[in-house]
Amino acid sequence: MIKKVIVLPDVHIADVCPKDYLPVKKFIKSFKPDEIVLLGDFMDVSSLSAWDYDKKRIMEGKRFKKEIDCANIELDFLQKYAKKITYIMGNHEDRLERYLDKNPEMEGLIEIETILKLKERKIKFVKLNDLYKLGDMYFTHGMYTNIYNARKHLQTLGCNVCYGHQHSTQTAMQNMAMQKPYMAYALGTLGDKKPDYLRNRPGNWINQFAIFYYNDTNGNFNLYPINVIKSKFIWNGKVYGG
Repeated sequence: MIKKVIVLPDVHIADVCPKDYLPVKKFIKSFKPDEIVLLGDFMDVSSLSAWDYDKKRIMEGKRFKKEIDCANIELDFLQKYAKKITYIMGNHEDRLERYLDKNPEMEGLIEIETILKLKERKIKFVKLNDLYKLGDMYFTHGMYTNIYNARKHLQTLGCNVCYGHQHSTQTAMQNMAMQKPYMAYALGTLGDKKPDYLRNRPGNWINQFAIFYYNDTNGNFNLYPINVIKSKFIWNGKVYGG
């Protein structure tokens, strides 16, 4: 049976939703996928950033409670239109673990699984750098950001893999004699392409998500990266957003 999946990379929800994620929400509402894979960094966790904790002007007004509330609202929405949600942990969610390393008295209170009620929601949670398999494709947040990161993921993992993390797109393929082909797909981001911490430096980033079809009988798949440009994208002859 053919399953249809939406892959959402690096949404980076803080206390508001990024604008290029909004047309994707409308698409999800009509597409009604069998599953949504959150490819890591669904939450930004900017209020607990170790990079900015001593920068009072940047951190002014940021509250973790607002981020939690916003993320829960988005999970409520996604669960209305998808039969299943899988939440892969990213390095931004890992900020909570690093915070707990410094504040162990908070253990059991602020982990992602707890604040987003993932067990109660029956949302599968995949830890940072672990792999999640659908058909013959594996999903993870992303482990490498070097210039040839797709090739690095392919050579290191030795399987079909889709990941985010570095906010730019890239592919690599390996098809040796007498073997089946393997591909690595790097996806962009649905977050803000000009966050404050870049300080107006250009980021080699693209707004993007993916539609993934797979056969749950034999594992065959196709993955379609969708570029979101100025909060618009085209799928199946129709424009979404604007």
